Amino acid sequence: MKVPKKPSGRKRSPFYWWRRFKSHKYKPWNARLITRIKNGDFEYPALFKHAEYELHWMKEEQNDFLKSYASSEPHLDNSYRNIEIKARKRYNKIIEDAHEMDNKRLADLVDSFCREFIIDKEELWKIMETFGGTTEELYIDVSSRFDFRKLTKRKALEIFKINNEI
Repeated sequence: MKVPKKPSGRKRSPFYWWRRFKSHKYKPWNARLITRIKNGDFEYPALFKHAEYELHWMKEEQNDFLKSYASSEPHLDNSYRNIEIKARKRYNKIIEDAHEMDNKRLADLVDSFCREFIIDKEELWKIMETFGGTTEELYIDVSSRFDFRKLTKRKALEIFKINNEI
């Protein structure tokens, strides 16, 4: 795993102090579904990777501490433990956010598909469980199998473009 350089000096929000990277900019809820899919609104959150980075940076920080420490028992020092406590707290908050975001993303994806197509949620979940492609390919597959609730010329042209690209 390639770990990026640890970000520093970023202005932190008091509401999301544990995040080090910028969050994804989502399209508005009323934007077309295919536009939101192309924007990456329904993709796997990067927060899971960010949590792994935190553990890596914790180990680096602890190793740096051990190199500069003069005593024979560095593991008993509070400073060494504080490094791990801070990193684990940040890791836990990031993982919690990632799971929450992932559940919300999947629920929003299903709701958006049900608004766009004439399909039942349970039927869509069954398709999603066995489908092995990307979200855009899922959109194309569902659009070929089910009718649109409201098909406009603009949507039809966009689907035609997507089908020709693939």
